[in-house]
Amino acid sequence: SIRRLARLAHERMQAGQRCAEVWLSELIWRDFYHQVMHHHPHAMTGAFRPEYDAIAWEQGPAADALFAAWCDGRTGFPLVDAAMRQLNPTGYMHNRLRMVAASFLSKDLGLDWRRGEAYFAQQLLDFDLAANNGGWQWASSSGCYAQP
Repeated sequence: SIRRLARLAHERMQAGQRCAEVWLSELIWRDFYHQVMHHHPHAMTGAFRPEYDAIAWEQGPAADALFAAWCDGRTGFPLVDAAMRQLNPTGYMHNRLRMVAASFLSKDLGLDWRRGEAYFAQQLLDFDLAANNGGWQWASSSGCYAQP
């Protein structure tokens, strides 16, 4: 059970195993985002802070071409491209690369985070609605603890 795994990870963390600490941290974030979704269901389809739904994201054919390039790993930015090229055939991407790819889509390309969130939902083998949504909102600065 998850409780048994968490207890074991906690014991290993107490013994100095960094990987157990990281795993527990990710578990805590997942649970945090589940709580956000439960208490603020509007955040499943829009920004946690409704004023961020007013962000003017890039749209139109040029935006669609940028999104396609991002999905295919053809942005010209090696780290982002490598992350997307790993995701597409494997269904997996390391958490740090998820943050890089999400931040790049929303902040560098100016594309709506919900497009990327939906793409990750289709591609990720370990997809979790709350964690995916929370991560995308964090990366796009539209979440419950958004930074400009």
